Formats: sequence, C-alpha cells, structure tokens
Amino acid sequence: MIRSTLLLGLLLVGCGPSFTDVQKQDTIEAYEKFIAENPSSGSITLAKLRLEELYAAKARELKTLEGYDAYLAKFPEGSDAKLRDDILSEREGLLFRWAEETNTQEAWQKFLDEYPRGDKARMTEARGRLKLSEFRDTLVIGAVEIEPTNLAENPDGPLDGLLFTADVTNNTGRTINVLNMKIDFLDADGRVVATKRWPLVAPNGPGNLPIEEEFKVPVKNGETRTWKYMDMAPDAPTWNKQVRLSATSVLFADEVKDAAAPK
Repeated sequence: MIRSTLLLGLLLVGCGPSFTDVQKQDTIEAYEKFIAENPSSGSITLAKLRLEELYAAKARELKTLEGYDAYLAKFPEGSDAKLRDDILSEREGLLFRWAEETNTQEAWQKFLDEYPRGDKARMTEARGRLKLSEFRDTLVIGAVEIEPTNLAENPDGPLDGLLFTADVTNNTGRTINVLNMKIDFLDADGRVVATKRWPLVAPNGPGNLPIEEEFKVPVKNGETRTWKYMDMAPDAPTWNKQVRLSATSVLFADEVKDAAAPK
C-alpha cells in the first residue's frame, strides 16, 4: 500500500507539462508555472530568459508605464543587459511623452525625479517645461490656424507650403526675452508623427540660425503676439492635419539683468 502511494505520488509529480510543451504554449503564464514547479530543471535558465522576453514584449505591446514597470519589477537586475537598457530607454521616452500630454508641474517633476541622468535633450526641455508650468494660466497659447502659403512669400507664387499661426498672450507680469515653441504634428489618434521648433521670440533660430528682426523684440506683459511658422507639409503620411503647439522654455528680461549684475 505504501509502495503504491509513493508510485502514485511520483506519477503525479511527473504529470506536469514538459518544457517542450511550455515552449509550444509560449505564454507568460506557462513559463511562470513551469519555473515555480520545476526550480531544479535543466531548462530553468532558458525558461527564465524567455519569460523575461515575453514581459518585455508585453510592455511594448501595451505601451503603458504599468507594462514597463511590471517588467522592471519582475526583473530588477535583468539577465539580458541590452534588453533591460532598451526597456529603460523606452520607458523614459514614454514617461516624457506622458509629461508632455499632461503638461503639469507634477508630471515634469516626476520625469526629472525618475531620470535625473536621462537623455540630455529631454532633461533640458523638461526643466524648461517645469519652469513654464508655473505660468500655464498666464501664458496663453491660442488655437493654431493652418493655411496654404507660398514659402518664398511671393503673393503670385504657387501655394507650395503651409503657414501655421497662433496668438500667444503674455500675462505673466514680466517681459519675455526668449520663448521657444514646439509644434507637434498628430495622427488621427493624437500620436506625434513629426515635430518642428520655432520661437515666438529669440535672438536666434533653432541651431543658432539667423532670424528676422521681428522675432528678437521682447514680448511685454499684457501683449499678444502671433507665432508664425512656414514649412512644407511634414513627411508623414499619417498626419491628420492636427497639431499641438507648446512652449518649451522661457527667459524673462529680469533674469537676463540678474545674470549680468556683478556678484
């Protein structure tokens, strides 16, 4: 009787799915069950590697912070260094886009807190946007208007480009010397498919390009100025004639004076 019971127990232990069966299923649930029930299996390393890949694939499919955080919580060290680095980079980009869409002081602070040594360009913009979040109710950006235009500004020339305009009102109580702007081109689902940058006011254009004198004149408190940008349609077939205009950094006149004052 004892022998029969032992034999039955051995049969029951061995009746779980084999690693080959688990590979055929190729699901998170199957691998997690196999790892839990077969900690001494010779296939345990392969099972853990594939499980990590599946968690990463799920994060990329979901495209949510929760998905990426589930991977990082499950694999805090990561057995595949490149995969983990890629996931961290992708999560950083996702968090940055979330901060852009949310555009609150809390969102930008969260990004800077979580990625204090992140991508330099993102960090620079995040700091600027964090500063601007203090003025979200007093620096008013109006709706963007889009119309065909001639890029050479020839009234008799062909309409070979687009003119983007928006009224920006400075009610911050301070004079603005620099206000850099970014226009995102969106698809039907609101996803960014292309981005361009052009200031409302600045001493130079992006990349220190020469800029027309009208762009160099500071914007006084209470003043409304029209932001203008001309270009061809973005090289993005999914662009749905939708855009999002936002300010990315600001420099006030009193900050320039303070910087120039003797210490």
